[in-house]
Amino acid sequence: MQIEPIRKTSVVQGAISKIKELIDQEYFKFGEKLPPERELARLLGISLPSLREALRALSILGIAEMRPGSGTYLRSSMSDWSSDPFSLLFHLRKPIQIELFEARKGIEGVIAELAAQKRTEDDLQKMETALQKMRAHLANKKKYIKYEIEFHHAIIQAANNTILEDFMEKMYKVLFESRKRTVEQLKDIYRESYLEHYQIYHQIKERDPKKARKAMVDNLTKVEKRFREDMEERGPSQPTKIGQALYQTEAGKAN
Repeated sequence: MQIEPIRKTSVVQGAISKIKELIDQEYFKFGEKLPPERELARLLGISLPSLREALRALSILGIAEMRPGSGTYLRSSMSDWSSDPFSLLFHLRKPIQIELFEARKGIEGVIAELAAQKRTEDDLQKMETALQKMRAHLANKKKYIKYEIEFHHAIIQAANNTILEDFMEKMYKVLFESRKRTVEQLKDIYRESYLEHYQIYHQIKERDPKKARKAMVDNLTKVEKRFREDMEERGPSQPTKIGQALYQTEAGKAN
């Protein structure tokens, strides 16, 4: 099969579109391993760095899985690769981080409410453990971020809703980098962040759904405010190549 090389304009976007085309034509099949990176880059007529960005983008969308030391594999099945709800995030024209905050306040507020209703002692123990580690690493941004995410995972598990859990698992692919950036921007207010998270835990422990939801939304609102202030100080920034490519790819489908 002759594969037409990708033109120079929007190389990463072109690579994503070309791989999708090859999947649709069953040149690449779901569940199978993609060719080695050098071979795939040669087939597509692009550089290795551009190919790697395209593969990372497909991984974010849930189309492919990059396994260190093994290679890149397509997911076992996907009737419509745009069915991943988070590919829709890249249609948005406002800064995606702000849109993520709006989504999180709605979704994670409901999750906190359900967690207050359904939580078990084991769930509380997981939250307590994460909180203790957050408190122990107030001066270590990388560790604090790790345990802050573990805390939110514990709340999602406590909500005991498979649909929301699956939804958030996909969302976290997008959320991780956004969360990492926003937590890094907390500067000298990690203790304040920790206390906000403790308040969420406390309301879940007390089995108060309304207050648990409010505590979660209050926390996210404060983080959003800090993020907006930081954006104003730094000025508008350009999207990453991956984000730009994903946006262009999805926008192209809509036209």
